[in-house]
Amino acid sequence: MNWETDKMADDICARDVMRTDFLRVRIDQTLGDAMIALRGAQGEAGMPSALMVVDDDDQYRGMLTARLLIRLLAGGHEDGRELDDMMLLTVARDRLSTAIGDVLVEDIPVVGPADRLLTMIRRGAPMRLDFVPVVDAGRPVGFAPITAIFQAAAGMALKPEDEGIRFDR
Repeated sequence: MNWETDKMADDICARDVMRTDFLRVRIDQTLGDAMIALRGAQGEAGMPSALMVVDDDDQYRGMLTARLLIRLLAGGHEDGRELDDMMLLTVARDRLSTAIGDVLVEDIPVVGPADRLLTMIRRGAPMRLDFVPVVDAGRPVGFAPITAIFQAAAGMALKPEDEGIRFDR
């Protein structure tokens, strides 16, 4: 992405940094279905590893990333650290048939397409999100990768002649 050096934070909004090439899964599908969809998305060039969770009316219900899916498959055992390998595999296998809606993390913050850069940072950074969902009138329209959000912020602070951040000056 190319950011204009004279663009101010108030000028950059979610629609400027969001990706619209996302996959959807329904809330009644299983964690196994989500795992297959995420694996397929990662295999496609340029496809991000996030899924928008929707209901039958295509209303946003949540988001799944690879990191969140691992946590859900571990059955509440934070990234499986409390379990040995065999036990973790058993728990994960047993949870593959769990409906996404039964375990979905629902407090992931969202932004609207017109929300500004600072709003995206304030909502995404505290939860250490990989992506901030972009929702318009209840429907998912994209997601803003946290890396794109911070690239936009850095682009406002650095000019092309700065040649990046240098520590030898």
